[in-house]
Amino acid sequence: MTLIEVMVAMTIFVGALLSMAAFTGRFAQTVSQQKVRAVAAQLAADRLELVKAATRYAAIESMYANTENGIPGFPAYARETLVMHVGGDPADLEDYKIVTVIVRSPGLRSPLKRSTTISSF
Repeated sequence: MTLIEVMVAMTIFVGALLSMAAFTGRFAQTVSQQKVRAVAAQLAADRLELVKAATRYAAIESMYANTENGIPGFPAYARETLVMHVGGDPADLEDYKIVTVIVRSPGLRSPLKRSTTISSF
């Protein structure tokens, strides 16, 4: 092998190593972001299940519509529960509540939102 062939081979090898290093860095960052997102999704689902298990329809707003900062076990997360009542007047044909849970964390690019609908019971 000549010196030029060795230099070309080394250039190709170094380029491949740099590409692998960049891929590994992006992969690690993506995995970390997905872990934060999975925790946020679980916190939202937990809150929605708690609201769905409510025994009094009329008390859903007063019991669950709030913001929790520093959730036990997850101090970097904040969870906000919003309740919107649709209908409910005697003349209305529908009566239901839309419950939205918004989870925020410094590790999330944008807040995670999950919603469900609960009809009157």
